Amino acid sequence: MPASAAYEHIPQSRIWDEEIEMFDAFDKGEIPTDVNGDGTFDLIDCLIYWAYTNRLDYNEEYKDTLEALGDLTGDGMEMWDDAEHLIRYYITTHHMSLKDFDPDTYAEYEQIYEVTHTGFVCHSPSVTTHSLVEGFIGQLKMDCSYLMAGYDIYCEYVDNGTIDPDLNADGNCDLTDLTYFWAYSLNREVFSVNPADNSISENMDKDIFDRAKAIYDALPESAPGGDWRFNFTNMYYYEHGNVTKDMITDEFFESVLEGASELELTRFVTEDYFSCVPQNDPYIDYDAKMFDREYNAFVDAVHNGEKSLPDTNDDGILNSLDSFNTYIFKCEQRAGVTDEQSILPKYVRDTFKNAMDVNDNGLSGDMNDLEIIDLFISIEDKTEEEMDEICNNYMARLNEYAAQLASLKSLPPVKFSPDGQMSNMTDDDRTGDANNDGETDLADAIFIMQSLANPDKYELSALGKFKGDVYEAGGGITANDALAIQNRLLEKE
Repeated sequence: MPASAAYEHIPQSRIWDEEIEMFDAFDKGEIPTDVNGDGTFDLIDCLIYWAYTNRLDYNEEYKDTLEALGDLTGDGMEMWDDAEHLIRYYITTHHMSLKDFDPDTYAEYEQIYEVTHTGFVCHSPSVTTHSLVEGFIGQLKMDCSYLMAGYDIYCEYVDNGTIDPDLNADGNCDLTDLTYFWAYSLNREVFSVNPADNSISENMDKDIFDRAKAIYDALPESAPGGDWRFNFTNMYYYEHGNVTKDMITDEFFESVLEGASELELTRFVTEDYFSCVPQNDPYIDYDAKMFDREYNAFVDAVHNGEKSLPDTNDDGILNSLDSFNTYIFKCEQRAGVTDEQSILPKYVRDTFKNAMDVNDNGLSGDMNDLEIIDLFISIEDKTEEEMDEICNNYMARLNEYAAQLASLKSLPPVKFSPDGQMSNMTDDDRTGDANNDGETDLADAIFIMQSLANPDKYELSALGKFKGDVYEAGGGITANDALAIQNRLLEKE
């Protein structure tokens, strides 16, 4: 399993490890790609090489270039998997189009051939007939699917009227349509496209529901780009709706469709947004292609004594505090937080900015560094108990820690969410949950009174002080807060 498989939010690299140097050699012209010598590298070149590695005859016309391409995998054999690398290189460097999957595009190069299959003990050999073009298109479609290619094809479908992502028919494809599409898609998976099965689907206008369904119906998984129709639809909204990360909030989704926030759209859409939309910032953009290689190199370097442990707070151990620091720094990077605005202690922030270039790319504390550090802290050389110490009740403990940090720097309290976003806490967050158990009940009022009577034994945490300060918000914890919590509870009964 690749290292990145440990985190569901890390986009998996679609480039195989052995292709990194190979594709670089293609880029530099060290390995030829223009098989037919027409001055252009295109899918015809890939088709000819595909035919060559499948032992099909194209006379001597392309012999020199084909032999120069030769055995790309270095396994001593020129086979179809060598040609697959050339196909995958083309896909990663070119825009795909519907015509690329049209047999007529390759009609001039068609070959029909027979394959003899050796029989087993009781069966005679059999012969099957194959089409070169059909086999090549099948391989092309499979590699496009694996590489998540085909967004340009999706846009073609929109342009030719096959699909229409403007679900509410207001003339725009934007975050509102994305809300409907996500709600429909999640309910499709869970509730089998039956609006009667779920109240959120019932809240959706029937015409909008039908338009969302039409995208799935028009692009079956067998269609070029159909297996990524969900992802490409989201990308279309990000591109055409000018979506920015600050627009992705529970409040917005709920304003579009009642109950949408219950689907955790903010978390899902934020993760999708950062994996799909380049931020054009070398510290924020993530290079999936290099992650596994970089992570394994860092682990080996630590074990060989060539690199230090990623101890973010210099306390000599790696534990949940280091993970919290990494999470906070990552969120602050994405939010553009300055040194003065950061809740992290200056020495911790300086450590990330100056001493955490764990992948040796010249940037300390970029997104690949942070993901490598967090993964290392969470799993490397850890017992099950140590992993539990980091992972159990993670977000609640992170926010408690963040409240302590903010209090120490006299900064407004902030809260973090599982989607990697941070926001300032407001009076709406003063829920009365003074003991931080996730519920507001009589125990919170009692805990406040106990803390006032015996603060050494019953100490309110920084987060508890904020949440429990419900009477004349901002005035600090008093007996009036306990009374106000009791009155709230009575009003609910």
